[in-house]
Amino acid sequence: MTSAIDPATPAPARRIRRGLAVLAAVGAAGILTACGDTEGASDASSSPPAAPSNTVTMRLVAFKPDDLTVDAGDTVTWKQTDPGVHTVTSGTVAQGAAGVAEEPDGTFDSGGIATGDSFEFTFDEAGTYRYFCSVHPATMRGEVHVR
Repeated sequence: MTSAIDPATPAPARRIRRGLAVLAAVGAAGILTACGDTEGASDASSSPPAAPSNTVTMRLVAFKPDDLTVDAGDTVTWKQTDPGVHTVTSGTVAQGAAGVAEEPDGTFDSGGIATGDSFEFTFDEAGTYRYFCSVHPATMRGEVHVR
């Protein structure tokens, strides 16, 4: 099936119709690519490796997951995937009428972590460790529960 644009159609309208046709084709290709094929689905090399359970990703100005449970002696890795810089700073954040007040406790502090970098900390003692991003304390907070 061929779609022809009437030559009597004004040039601007022809350009718009061609542009829409290109967009439709690109969109369809994107959908097909996103769906993928089912052949070789069991091939381990075709899918990315699963993230270790002790990994927290900094993505979309949030810690994901923001609540993690590990065993004493385990190391947690925070991976920074957002543009810009984040931190992993132990402590709490208080929000009140005066705004956001950071209250670091000194247990750990990554300093600035650039895109693509990571920070690790080994939790030797049981307890609950709260942390936040000192760049985005109002939105980026998390907890590690160590058993």
